[in-house]
Amino acid sequence: MNKDRIKIYLIISLGFILFSSSILLVAQDSKFRGTIKDEDGNPIPNVKIILTLISRNYSFDFKANKKGKFYRRGIEPGKYMLDVDVKGYKPFKQQIYISAGQEYKMDIIMAKALKIIVTKDKFDQGVQFYQQGKFEEAIEAFEDVIINKPDFAEGYYNLGMACLRQGDPERAIEVIHKAIELKPDFIEAYFGLGQAYIDKGEEEQATEIFKKAVAINPNNAKIYVNLGALYFSTNRDDLAMEAFLKAIELDPSLPNTYYQLGLLYYKKQQIDESIESFEKYLELAPQASDAESVKAIIKELRKKRDSIS
Repeated sequence: MNKDRIKIYLIISLGFILFSSSILLVAQDSKFRGTIKDEDGNPIPNVKIILTLISRNYSFDFKANKKGKFYRRGIEPGKYMLDVDVKGYKPFKQQIYISAGQEYKMDIIMAKALKIIVTKDKFDQGVQFYQQGKFEEAIEAFEDVIINKPDFAEGYYNLGMACLRQGDPERAIEVIHKAIELKPDFIEAYFGLGQAYIDKGEEEQATEIFKKAVAINPNNAKIYVNLGALYFSTNRDDLAMEAFLKAIELDPSLPNTYYQLGLLYYKKQQIDESIESFEKYLELAPQASDAESVKAIIKELRKKRDSIS
């Protein structure tokens, strides 16, 4: 009799243990399911997800599949901190509560990280290096600029000009072309690109660049000055004269126009016109670095004129 009672007790006890175990398994069999997406609804594949059970500071991780979907079962019920970190996106961090036996569903939307905006200080640093003649340092600064802001046309232009001054016209051409691609009406970039082709000895290509600039902005006197100087350097004096006179028509206040015109008249032996042009240059730019040498040219021209007369 006692044995029968013991047997019944053991059966009941075993049944209770099995029943308790099944409750525990159900309780532990909470699930977490969802998809990792960007703000446009596109799945982000192979992302690592970290869950931290706050009460025990216990963390574990698992990954989404190549379609951005994730599923994890056997999760202990409780309050969790959910962490997702994907390169190019803002870190995602959120508290969630997973109940016993629950399948917790959510789509994790990852917001794109803000692009790193180049600071004004960094750009200004490059400009300062350039003005100090520290072209290698300027190149490094402007390279940082375009890495952090690859759509910044001024960054490519300034990098190109620093490369040009460093004696690398080929790279200057490459990066200044990029500046124009980003900003097709960037007139200063056309000037720099034209100069780079000149330095490379490709005057015809430079001429075409300046002509494109004229087509974009036909009322920009500086373009005509640059085009005239190029014509002058390649002995196309009539075209140079036409360009300089057009520049004066558009803007009579540009000193360099008169300097270039003075050289052209000097070459053509038109002494009075040359003197007049150089004097106008000094009138507009009395503090120019070459003012003394221009005064010497005027003095020489006057002597030459007096000797002829």
